[in-house]
Amino acid sequence: SRRQRQMCIRDSTASGGGGTLKTRKIVTGSTSSIINNATGNFEIPGGASCYALMKVQLSAGGWFRLYTTTSSRTADASRSIGEDPLPGSGVIAEVLLPTGPSSQVITPFVIGGDMSGIPSTNLFAAITNLSGTTQSITANLTILQLEL
Repeated sequence: SRRQRQMCIRDSTASGGGGTLKTRKIVTGSTSSIINNATGNFEIPGGASCYALMKVQLSAGGWFRLYTTTSSRTADASRSIGEDPLPGSGVIAEVLLPTGPSSQVITPFVIGGDMSGIPSTNLFAAITNLSGTTQSITANLTILQLEL
């Protein structure tokens, strides 16, 4: 009917609440020099308090984990490769890249964020060195900012 067509046209041209769309960006962080099979904890600055994780790239072989807080990272320290984290444990994502440098596209994208009392734009990460040598490992994360 004519009324239904008018409603569809009106609905299809409705505008939203405004704001600008964010673009994806790469944020980078590195461990200190760590021996093979040891873990380095670090923060990745310049992220977002809420984001969509799209890709993880490591400069060397490693097991990468991303967390909601530093305390969730500490609580997860004894978990081994291949063991699933407990639901609600604060593990946002993990990627196993035993050879490097290499990368992994995250599909579907994973929503993550800082759940500390006062959220920051730091991302809380850990990498276990699987490269076979003592070295620093750099993580490049492609994210889409959802909230500052």
